[in-house]
Amino acid sequence: MMSMIAAAAILFLLLMQSPLKDEIEGAFTKKSSSLFSQSFDPGLAAMSSQNDVSQVNQSSENSGIKVTLKEVMYDGYRLAISYKVQSKEKFVGRLDSPRLKVNGKLVKFSFDPSRVGEFKEINSQEKVHSYKGIASFVINDKIPSDFKATIQFFSIRSKSGFVLPNKPEDSTNGKWEFTVPVKKRGEVYAFKPEDKVKDGVTTLSVDQIILAPSATEIRFSKEDKGRRLPLVEAMAYRVLDDKGNLLAGFGDNQGSGEEKNGNFILHSKRTYGPPSGKPSYLVIQPFLYDGPTQNANKNHTTIKSISDKLPMTFPQKNGSIVVNKIEESNDKKHVKVYYEVKGDLPEIRGSALYLLKGKTIKKGGTNVLNDNHYFENIKSADRNKMAEFNTGLQKDLYLAGSYASPVLFKDLELKIPIKREDLLKK
Repeated sequence: MMSMIAAAAILFLLLMQSPLKDEIEGAFTKKSSSLFSQSFDPGLAAMSSQNDVSQVNQSSENSGIKVTLKEVMYDGYRLAISYKVQSKEKFVGRLDSPRLKVNGKLVKFSFDPSRVGEFKEINSQEKVHSYKGIASFVINDKIPSDFKATIQFFSIRSKSGFVLPNKPEDSTNGKWEFTVPVKKRGEVYAFKPEDKVKDGVTTLSVDQIILAPSATEIRFSKEDKGRRLPLVEAMAYRVLDDKGNLLAGFGDNQGSGEEKNGNFILHSKRTYGPPSGKPSYLVIQPFLYDGPTQNANKNHTTIKSISDKLPMTFPQKNGSIVVNKIEESNDKKHVKVYYEVKGDLPEIRGSALYLLKGKTIKKGGTNVLNDNHYFENIKSADRNKMAEFNTGLQKDLYLAGSYASPVLFKDLELKIPIKREDLLKK
């Protein structure tokens, strides 16, 4: 479960004057219900909750599968779409193998398919298999503010191939194409901080920060005297605003390394959601999800019956999870678990608590119940959290807490001021 967490968060605007604030926060003022708001992508969810989006509702059909492009949104940093896939004959999942043209010319991009989706089996009402999803294109080429986008997909994953498709039957090949007018809303700014911090043999610096309405991109450099494992490969970056709010990371992390004068330099690029407000600075905290492999308790899980006496404590390295309250909903369909996280990195530690049907974990985790607030909890630095599970109280329910051992490198914490005069419009 820990691997699902992206290292959390960072900034995106500061602005001391309203024109810049208006440009970054978007051009729509009317709020609307959108599929983007259902996404685990923090940038798109935040943007759609504050702004209206362009409705498209254009359909393309091939290989017995109908795809409807529902909405489109472009903020100068990435082009985002929401869509629905339907088929009377086949299981369907998310769109794959994309191609993007701007005014008829192919452009380079990084594709970020959403992990969020909604499957529906064949039923008496719709008589179709269906899936709803979102995806975004981070465009690498210079393009105009207003353009005609041609979006093509050449594969659709089936339900069985949603996570790891590795067999031909896990996807359907074809061609689904859409051409829509697109207008940029908002502005993108960038600046290059000069701040760096050094701790012994390690130097951490931030090369660039890009601020957009739907995302914040940060490029890091970490230089070590000699190749230090596992820190070189495993280092993650937690980002907080000036109020201590955690900014959620998302998308793929990118990195490259080089040897220079006997030192090893790791360059990495991470993407985070936008903060709510205008932070005057960002705090970047390097950390590891897991501590040293020689930790004897690293893979230990504490399991307790849900009927055990409260409070229940689930020990971790230099911390713990303490469950203080458990309650069942009035309709007896949900169980809420209230708990406190002790120790640093509460969003990482808290994700190690889950609910089981039965006292042991079955192969593949088939008896593990998912927390309905999982993604809200891992995006929050609050120590007091609530998990909700789709089940009523039963005798065979057990709470399980993994022995998390995250490591926070406090001596490498980096505070970066956000100054209006440093921002350059991209």
